[in-house]
Amino acid sequence: MSQGQRKARLLGVCVLMILAAAGCGFLRSYAAYQNRDINRNTYFDLPADPHTEDPLLYLEEDYTLRDGFHSNLPIVILSMESELADYKGFKDQQEYLTGEEPYIGGHISVIDNGTFDNCITDKPVAQSDLLIKKRGHTSYEFDKAQYLLKLRTAEGLENEVDILGMGAHDSWILNGSMADKSMIRNYLAYRISSEVSGVAPDSQFCEVVIQDGDRYVYQGLYLMMETVARDVNRIPIDSFNEKNLYTSYIIRRDRFTHFDKMLETGRRLSGLSEEWIGLKYPSEERITDAALHYIEKDFSTIEQVIYADRADVFGTYDKLIDVDTFVDYFLLNEYFGNYDAGMHSTYMYKNSGEPLKIGPVWDFDQAMNNYAVEEMETGTMAFQERPFFDRLTKDIRFVDALQARYAVLQKSTLSHDHVCDVIDETTAYIRSAREREWYRWAADYYDDSGQNWHNYYLLDYLDEENMLVSRFNDNYDQEIYNIKTYLYKHGRAMQTELRVLEKSTVYDTSIRGENKLFLLLVMLLFFMPAVLIIRKD
Repeated sequence: MSQGQRKARLLGVCVLMILAAAGCGFLRSYAAYQNRDINRNTYFDLPADPHTEDPLLYLEEDYTLRDGFHSNLPIVILSMESELADYKGFKDQQEYLTGEEPYIGGHISVIDNGTFDNCITDKPVAQSDLLIKKRGHTSYEFDKAQYLLKLRTAEGLENEVDILGMGAHDSWILNGSMADKSMIRNYLAYRISSEVSGVAPDSQFCEVVIQDGDRYVYQGLYLMMETVARDVNRIPIDSFNEKNLYTSYIIRRDRFTHFDKMLETGRRLSGLSEEWIGLKYPSEERITDAALHYIEKDFSTIEQVIYADRADVFGTYDKLIDVDTFVDYFLLNEYFGNYDAGMHSTYMYKNSGEPLKIGPVWDFDQAMNNYAVEEMETGTMAFQERPFFDRLTKDIRFVDALQARYAVLQKSTLSHDHVCDVIDETTAYIRSAREREWYRWAADYYDDSGQNWHNYYLLDYLDEENMLVSRFNDNYDQEIYNIKTYLYKHGRAMQTELRVLEKSTVYDTSIRGENKLFLLLVMLLFFMPAVLIIRKD
């Protein structure tokens, strides 16, 4: 063998070993995607509404219920000691408090006899005294109220109750945003997200009735939902212990609110971020100054690494965040066109000694081409512009992970056939209830005036021929068709757009850490003999 042949052979072996080492990180990452422990939460297949009678048969013109009212959905009965408090308002989209006490007293009864034929007179499966208030930001001023419930004992103590099989807790949400005429956007996204990653709130449809003495007033179709909280049934992180130097925590990126402790994080203090980071856990009542300082410093460190100018610093982000959760969070919100996420209603949590995770997903009522200001583009992506993701998508390794994960999901959970099956199953389940909902709130759903400040309007737009196109819709079946069409077009476009995203990457952190050390050893093992051979010759 000649000297040139020996050199070429050694060089070829070295190249093969380098390529093998470079692939180790990707293979380990891809294997992790394939072997995730997916928690389906409490979601189950929904049976079609079996009732054939007129859905409005037991509703009076003033929305009170006639004797004999029944539903295939669970029935939630609320009674309140007074009118709901108008405790906050908004000026220039900023929250201010009116000075009223937000919560009023009341009682809740939940009827669900397991036969999908529930009556007001059935025995409740759960009931409790409670404190109740209106909730929401945009939806706070809608005609149909949404509710935050805090269950209490007769003595006023926290009362943890298992509602509809979602696990015992004292805090619950009745979500029924009028922004979503389909009434399925949140449920659809939560259910699909629970199948993808398990990091989604449990939710179940129900019909809400307000009890006023002997009268029962129909309020509409709602989702009974979990709140975001530390709990074995929700976010199972360690409980707060003020003696521990490091603490688990839950935070939310959103607008300023008086109801969370606002954190002073690095990017906020330096004027590089307009969004606020609110502390959800530990509570403001329990947290110590030392724990608060730790959380602010810990999250600021994560911000500094993700937004670092130096490649070697940025390349350590996977030591600080759970990349898998960020990949799923990106894909789910992008697929459903939930561009409010990332900036608002964006939850993150960290268990002691573990990396930061993002989730659960939250608030999809303006997703799936339901954004008030403009028609959503189906052929482009936008989630790469959201905080943290505007940096993570600059790394080819993160974009590769997005592509690999989406390719898997497109053949399973995010396949259009599967998503449409869930949509059809859901609309068949709520068939009677959604007709009652549209009857109850007909003054809003059929109002195209644009003048009711307690309603949600989609602004008109100009088409390609400069013709004004109305986005107003007063047909339920058309609303469902619009959702399916958007998801089909956008889901297909994401395949191409994720490849296009590669072109804007500026980092490649796929060969780093232990792989770099391994490559150094390989080079020493193979190049040193080559040097000796050459010197000998």
